[in-house]
Amino acid sequence: MQIRGFFRSWRAAAAVVLCMATLSAAHAAAGVRELPTAPQAVSTAGTDYALHAATVGGVTVTLIDVHSAVGDWARIDAAHVPPLPGDAPVPSKDPPQWFYGNGVGWMAVPAGWRVQQASIGADGNTVYTYAAPEGVSAGWLSYAVIPACQGCLLDEAAGLLPEAGEHLASITNEAPPIRLGQTNPVMSWQSHPDECTALFRYRTGGLTVRAAVLSSVSIAAIDSGKGDLSLAQVYAALPERQAHLAEQLVGRFQQVFPACHAPNGWPGS
Repeated sequence: MQIRGFFRSWRAAAAVVLCMATLSAAHAAAGVRELPTAPQAVSTAGTDYALHAATVGGVTVTLIDVHSAVGDWARIDAAHVPPLPGDAPVPSKDPPQWFYGNGVGWMAVPAGWRVQQASIGADGNTVYTYAAPEGVSAGWLSYAVIPACQGCLLDEAAGLLPEAGEHLASITNEAPPIRLGQTNPVMSWQSHPDECTALFRYRTGGLTVRAAVLSSVSIAAIDSGKGDLSLAQVYAALPERQAHLAEQLVGRFQQVFPACHAPNGWPGS
């Protein structure tokens, strides 16, 4: 990647991304965080991304090359892919597929599901979404990392992590701010084991979504300057018969992205 070209593109895109984040909050009901529903964005195989099979530790996996927003391909070198996670499931009746992509790393995906979106923004924001064979109405899974874009990560964390809604309001002039737990749909369960972790469930489109939104350091670091703030999140909308797998996906994601214990942030792609 050409570094100078990257930063020129980054500056041009940063204002657009912040504007998009502002609009996302503005279109929600006042003071309410709209939670994700079935994703509609679709990437085109061969143009936006390319899939390659490889063998890692005796397991057949899929590597994802992505055509990033700065115009370069973020390619995966199979020779430098890290080992599968130590807690990777042993062979079973329906073992998950394993995908590897820049910015997120290893992603466990239900067997038979397909890539719907693979995207790396000019600011490093990275999103991978997967859909059930019958389409997103039958199940979807989203992995994302926001390494640095402050407006973007506050927009995603508002209503979920402490102080995120208040900080978002301070840069968008939105009133009232989105308070912790003020979401649509209403969460059926939520937990905040620390100030950098939001674990929750909600229903949408007939599916239960299990999610984790994690920050590298607390949102308060914006004011204190103690640590680099990044955001990582997973949303798993699986059929109830795969509820245990959904819980495993969320739990493993928490291990890969240790909330409150990454003072250098998460680098993204």
